[in-house]
Amino acid sequence: MKVSINRNLRVMKKTILSKKDLEILGETISRHGYIVSFDDLRVLLKDISYNALKKRIRLLVQRGWLIRIKRGVYAVASLESHSFSNIPPLAISRVFVPDSYVSFEFALNYHGHFDQLPDTVTAVSTSNPKTYRFQNLEYRFVKAKPEMMTGYVEITIDGQKARVAEIEKALLDFLHFRKDSYTVDLVLEKLKEAGTDLDSKKLADHAKLYPITVQRRMGFLLDIAGIDSNKLYENIKNTPGFAKLTKNSTIFNAKWRLYFEDRFVK
Repeated sequence: MKVSINRNLRVMKKTILSKKDLEILGETISRHGYIVSFDDLRVLLKDISYNALKKRIRLLVQRGWLIRIKRGVYAVASLESHSFSNIPPLAISRVFVPDSYVSFEFALNYHGHFDQLPDTVTAVSTSNPKTYRFQNLEYRFVKAKPEMMTGYVEITIDGQKARVAEIEKALLDFLHFRKDSYTVDLVLEKLKEAGTDLDSKKLADHAKLYPITVQRRMGFLLDIAGIDSNKLYENIKNTPGFAKLTKNSTIFNAKWRLYFEDRFVK
């Protein structure tokens, strides 16, 4: 029992903040939220030397009050819980690739259309595909053409800035970047759920930036979901060629020039 008590006391001693460090972290959170750069801390602590600042940061990292997200950028622990669970993944994602927006499941979750989140945050950028890890989540970035970097909203969540795809853009990203049957079923389900929340004109405008195949697939799914597809149809009504909704599609839809499976019309 005595050994256990002594061990707990040592752990507590290592995590206890001095009055000065408490003031520093409190002011950091007040100015910058729970994500802070080395340069931010340097401005805040302008009265101490560069080496002294590095030493103080290292000590706060060792004691679990700061954690490195990437070089020169840190997450600040909650002063109440001494944890990093309060920092939204939407904001963490943009730290890794600033010119990006979160899409797919986490975007739909933000808009209230996805409950069970995966352990991967997927975002879109113009950079080559990259993957990072922070805490218990993987952050994956897929590459898009520059003209496709639109259709997101700038938000502030828990004091942190982030970019999140609109519902329409997130659903198009699903069909563009993921081509399996599960994704098709998921998009159809979310179209039905969204209903009047979906802006068909906005969807058609965003869809112009995607390949014709994506537009054909989305148009067909809109019809199945009972959502107005007229504006999207105007985009492609005179285009040649055809597409497949899934790899097992064998039935032809003349309107969208798309092959589909019979399960979609039962």
